[in-house]
Amino acid sequence: IPDGQADCPEANFCAAHKCTQKSTQYNLAFFRFPWAPARCQKWVENCRRVDLEDKTPDQLNKHYRLCAKDFETSMICRTSPYRTVLRDNAILTIFDLTSHLNNPHSRHRKRIKELKKLCLKKRKNKN
Repeated sequence: IPDGQADCPEANFCAAHKCTQKSTQYNLAFFRFPWAPARCQKWVENCRRVDLEDKTPDQLNKHYRLCAKDFETSMICRTSPYRTVLRDNAILTIFDLTSHLNNPHSRHRKRIKELKKLCLKKRKNKN
């Protein structure tokens, strides 16, 4: 088990807000947060997780990952069939903010119910 993953279950999931990807998925690359403070801060802002804002770049790098689905394909390099890396200037920019709605195992079920109720209420008000 890679360093930091055994004692930190967060490392098994994508840290991007509402992303439900798991690191156990075959053929899906996961990337550590960068060490550089400014770039790391940009990643934290873009992944939309307020709870990560007080973490140091070292903590983020050791305990949190982001999946390849959150990066444009132009930011990802396949150096071999077994190795996938990010370009030095890669910033996560792609977010699927709806995938959690179809995932029954989502950690955000209560919020999903609230959003569904809100959507239904809005639809009724339009009609």
